[in-house]
Amino acid sequence: MKVLKIGAGALVALLALAVVGVMVMVSQANGRLERRWDDVKGVDVPVPWPLGDDELAALREQKKAELAAKGAVAGAGEAAPVPADADLLAGVDLAAIAKERALARGKHLIEARSGCLDCHGADYGGKVIIDAPPMGVWAAPNITTAGNTKDFTPADWDRIIRHGIAKDGTSATMPAIDYMAMSDQELSDIITTITAAPPVERPNIENKMGPLRGVLIATGAIPVAAELIEHKAGHAKVPPGDAVTTEFGKHVVSGCVGCHGLNLAGGPVPGGDPKWPEAANLTPDASGLAGWKAEDFRRVAREGKSKDGRELLEPMKSVSLAMRNMTDTEVDAAFLYLQSMAPLAKGEPAAP
Repeated sequence: MKVLKIGAGALVALLALAVVGVMVMVSQANGRLERRWDDVKGVDVPVPWPLGDDELAALREQKKAELAAKGAVAGAGEAAPVPADADLLAGVDLAAIAKERALARGKHLIEARSGCLDCHGADYGGKVIIDAPPMGVWAAPNITTAGNTKDFTPADWDRIIRHGIAKDGTSATMPAIDYMAMSDQELSDIITTITAAPPVERPNIENKMGPLRGVLIATGAIPVAAELIEHKAGHAKVPPGDAVTTEFGKHVVSGCVGCHGLNLAGGPVPGGDPKWPEAANLTPDASGLAGWKAEDFRRVAREGKSKDGRELLEPMKSVSLAMRNMTDTEVDAAFLYLQSMAPLAKGEPAAP
């Protein structure tokens, strides 16, 4: 009996130490999330993105052709000359045209590449991402104009999307490493599209830090995006040209690093559901995409199936549904870039 009592006492002591250890790690996790980034100010990008010189030139040519055609009809086949100093765009609502084009680009980005709907819901009104006792509750907020973003400036949008910093200046759980390479124009297009959506009067779902999630954040197994991003790096004004090039492909796959790693070598998905398989190695290594052809990669994007015909599992199954909205150029450029990378072993950590 004495031995049993000693053993029981030791077990209780170990459990107590474990509980204290977890509590300490949860406190450390909260401390990391409460870190302030007041020196990161964000950029007030124009919203919507204004028309470029090439777009204005095209509109002038279009207007010139229209005026010439009208003159031809009025003159029984003879086109009236357009004065060289004529303001061809007088009376044209350039702001409306800019917004229309921004909405089209933003819609495509959101539905094909950004993953906004996966986390925030089809109406942007918020959605539960994880609800499991060990992990707690992790939910994306309502980002409509009736929700978290109602008082956002473009700089606030920039900080949360490309820097992972909340409006109050603390670290956000937003997976901003997927968007840190986003251009100013793309950021503006997404802001334009989301703020144009109908407001959703729905309160945010309360986030609750579970012990396992706290331990994973404290130990770095779940990264805090703001700590990984080089906040002074700056961003391109516009994205690379839409073409099957490694430059454009690199830009397209920059949104894959949250799951596949900063070097795209795959491994366990940080903070993902324990039931999820490891993220695939996207580099041309034997453990990754070595031997793949463009049509194999297109099959992932268009059919949600791997090279061997297997149906993809979550979360890639959901990602592939969005990939079906990507253009052929985006898909082929992404594959071209991935094949141009140096082969890395699966799960190989990114260079510091």
